[in-house]
Amino acid sequence: MSESLSVLLTNDDGIDAPGLEAVYDRLSETHDVTVVAPEENQSGTGQTRSWGEVEYDERHHGYAVKGTPADCVAIGVAALDIDPDVVVSGCNDGPNIGAHILARSGTIGAAMEASFLNYPAIAVSMYDWEYTPGSRYDPQYETFETAADAVHDLLPGFVEDEFLPTADYLTVNAPATGQTENNVYRVTRPTQEYELEAEFTEQGVNVNDKFWNELFERDVPDPEGTDRRAVVDDEISVSPLTAPHDVAPGATAGGLVEL
Repeated sequence: MSESLSVLLTNDDGIDAPGLEAVYDRLSETHDVTVVAPEENQSGTGQTRSWGEVEYDERHHGYAVKGTPADCVAIGVAALDIDPDVVVSGCNDGPNIGAHILARSGTIGAAMEASFLNYPAIAVSMYDWEYTPGSRYDPQYETFETAADAVHDLLPGFVEDEFLPTADYLTVNAPATGQTENNVYRVTRPTQEYELEAEFTEQGVNVNDKFWNELFERDVPDPEGTDRRAVVDDEISVSPLTAPHDVAPGATAGGLVEL
């Protein structure tokens, strides 16, 4: 495989997001990058695909799609005849960690869509300790440079099966630029820790996700080797994942259920 790779780049924050721009600029230094990204913010759409016709417009670096991140991947490879060596999704504005987030994140959903279409993929997200939950957050281009460098460094080895060859896709969580002196890459698994609290209010029910409160307080129960622990330790978390949601171990597919 040549040193220069064909990259399809998408995200869920929208085509004008600074995280996508930072990744595009960094990867374009070495690779041939085509952007196929949502026209507007599609955070939290998971692997959702649109029904019916999806409109798109040409941009200077690719295409803006009036659809989801998964739509962008499908349209890129099936309609626009882009045959990438790899699909990159991100950089997301905020972390994507934990097993429970895999089905929710549009950033990861695009990588999963690519994997089911037999393309290797990397979903990259950025975490920033200067963010206060509940406050307005407006990260700048420079905030994503460490994450963009991480994708650039991981890309060739992953695509050429020299690094984590059994993975279908990677989810990467990197710190905001300047928040760590040495970039330590840690192979992780998504933590299965998850806890909710709910209380009735005058207007309805308020659901409090303790998972994120623990993260931003940097007080987590997760052991070393999990993505949330790596993030709290200011490391670059790299989770190698597979796309098929397989049957549980010990189950016999095709057999009759006996109650």
